[in-house]
Amino acid sequence: MKNYISILFALLLTQLFSLSWSQTYSVKQIDSVLNMPYDDIVANTSKSLQLFNKVLSDAKKQNYKLGIANSYDKMALCYFYQSKYDLQSKYIFMAIDYFNQLKQYDKVASLYGSYGYHLKRRNLDSGILYMQKGLKIGEKHNAEYELRAIYDNYGVLKEIKKEYDSAFLFYNKSLTLKEKANDKIGIPYSLNKIGMLQLTLKQFAKAKQNLDKAYQIRLEIDDKIGIAENLNFYGYYYFETKDHQKSIEYFNKALNESKTYNYNYLTQDNYQKLSELYELNSDYKTALDNFKNYTTYKDSISNINLRIKQAELDTAFDTERKEKEILTQKADLAIKNTYIVIIVSLLILSIIVGYFMLKNQKMKTLQLQKENELKDALLKIETQNRLQEQRLQISRDLHDNIGAQLTFIISSVDSLKYAFADGNPKLEDKLNNISSFTKETIYELRDTIWAMNKEEITIEDLKTRISNFIDNAQLSLNGIQFNFNFNTKSFQSFTSRDGMNIYRLIQEAVNNAIKHAKASQIDVSLTESDNKINVIISDNGKGFDLATAEIGNGLNTMKKRASELKGDFKIESTENGTTIYLSLPNQTEF
Repeated sequence: MKNYISILFALLLTQLFSLSWSQTYSVKQIDSVLNMPYDDIVANTSKSLQLFNKVLSDAKKQNYKLGIANSYDKMALCYFYQSKYDLQSKYIFMAIDYFNQLKQYDKVASLYGSYGYHLKRRNLDSGILYMQKGLKIGEKHNAEYELRAIYDNYGVLKEIKKEYDSAFLFYNKSLTLKEKANDKIGIPYSLNKIGMLQLTLKQFAKAKQNLDKAYQIRLEIDDKIGIAENLNFYGYYYFETKDHQKSIEYFNKALNESKTYNYNYLTQDNYQKLSELYELNSDYKTALDNFKNYTTYKDSISNINLRIKQAELDTAFDTERKEKEILTQKADLAIKNTYIVIIVSLLILSIIVGYFMLKNQKMKTLQLQKENELKDALLKIETQNRLQEQRLQISRDLHDNIGAQLTFIISSVDSLKYAFADGNPKLEDKLNNISSFTKETIYELRDTIWAMNKEEITIEDLKTRISNFIDNAQLSLNGIQFNFNFNTKSFQSFTSRDGMNIYRLIQEAVNNAIKHAKASQIDVSLTESDNKINVIISDNGKGFDLATAEIGNGLNTMKKRASELKGDFKIESTENGTTIYLSLPNQTEF
């Protein structure tokens, strides 16, 4: 049925594109375009934007406010999938303004909710605020259809924030509305969300009960994709309950279903979990085979499918335009076109025959080349796995052995203070210094383990780490005001080495200001300009003379880290304070 509807829309769009762009679309044609299937819109967002701009222009000519509002809504969706988030925000709020004028508050609630959900990975707190706004409007106007999705999505945001009680509350609210409407398709989604959250919280019996309910409904309505999804959830359930054989069984069942119905995202996840399970069972060959398949699907999802669909849509548009031109001349050129078709067919046939002859000649060489490439790929994957295992083992050893030993030292020093330092201030100071130094070493060890366990450090990871460091310093020190300004957008991530170097440099600069400058205010900022990140650490302390001061290990270490980052490093110091500048190029230039 869905394919039939898509075909009808494709025929309708063909008619619309065959019209002159100077011709104004009617209200009926505008509504037809704006009711395009979601998949057709996002398959080629550039073409969709062209069409929606045309529709928007014609709706404005006729002062058709509903058409204007829906055009802005669809354009915002296209800009979201193009990652042009500023334009997405602009058009979604323009759509909201028009829907408010039309008093279509159900659409207003839905748009606020979807916008908040889209923000979940970029700005979770803002996403929650917009979601709450949509929720209040929906509840005020009793927009039960829209509230089903808003409650579900709000539950997801609460789950991301680990506010599990709230997540359960909103998942259950959505489920209640769906059961009231007898929404057989929507009910299993809510049941599965509740079940998977219960699984996260180790509430295995409750989780199994909800997963079973969802699976039974999907069997009843013969929802093929939903069945494949539930089989995957059973795989996770048995994985968490340590029944690895059953987990493998269900992930394999889910894999068969997802491959049958081309559910590539689920296929990718099934391969990944099977690889992990077979590795746990010491079946490394099967684990490697599944990991290779997982990598293949991961790459194909992000590249191949979207390109093919875009190319098909581009070809469809171009073909329809050319066919329109040909039909206007067909009566006079029928015989000539027949000869052309015959000649072209013979030419194509000759090319195909020649191609297959050449292909047969090269087959052995290509086959050998592919075998060598496969061997290289397998070797690379094995090497990466070994390296990752070594990194994890080293980080575990550091944490379990050295961390435990440092903790023992702290405990021993504290015991010595109580036993021997009473009445001996010098000894007590020495022991306090040893204890403080050891605690700092533990913090640095944890930071090192944190960096070792990451392939890369995102800009958000770095922001959080610096903020935690400054907050801890603020709590432990009285009389010093800390300010932290963070404002970057285009930078996404660093290698673990580069991210750690930036963090350590800031940490060293702040510690120097605390220990030596006698400052009452320390400012740390990370800002972006001219495709660079600018790091500035300043204090209002006593400063030092750069020309005569003896440069210590701290400053030398900062200079070395800046050099490894390929950044520009500068220190300015006066009697009114010291400022350290670090300018870093875009990560693509590192």
